[in-house]
Amino acid sequence: MTWDYDGHEGYAATIAAGDRKVRAHVTEGMELEDGTLVPDSDTVGWRTTCSCGWRAPLMFERVTDPSVSLAERQVFDTEGDGWPPREVEELCRTEWHEHIRPAENLAAVRQAAEDHRLSGERLDRAVAGARDGGASWTDIGRAAGVARQTAHERWKALSHNVDSS
Repeated sequence: MTWDYDGHEGYAATIAAGDRKVRAHVTEGMELEDGTLVPDSDTVGWRTTCSCGWRAPLMFERVTDPSVSLAERQVFDTEGDGWPPREVEELCRTEWHEHIRPAENLAAVRQAAEDHRLSGERLDRAVAGARDGGASWTDIGRAAGVARQTAHERWKALSHNVDSS
């Protein structure tokens, strides 16, 4: 399973013996990044990875012996097919989400800035329409939640009406 956000594609990469990343799961087993084929049983764990090159510093270690007490970041897995268990997928997605959080926060800032710009343009058009319709600076200031003088100073250039009331 992969997760995508703004050019970042995250996934739980299967790691084979020797800390080698699996590129693909194929009929014959697993294909490593260098093209070598290894059996699914060579899976030693899974590491959160992103298409931007980031990867989690620690992997989730695969444990196959049910009598072992699991330590942190160890996962019991007897499937032996190389694919991460669902719990590992969920943990990796959480790690990946922390990786992209700064990008999400910046996207929120960009969106808020754009919304602010657009609402400012709507407010300017509304004030110009109100002035053209004969509204006073006092009424416009009151409607905008600012003083008459503040409204006049901010929007006087938009006004086609020469009345200074």
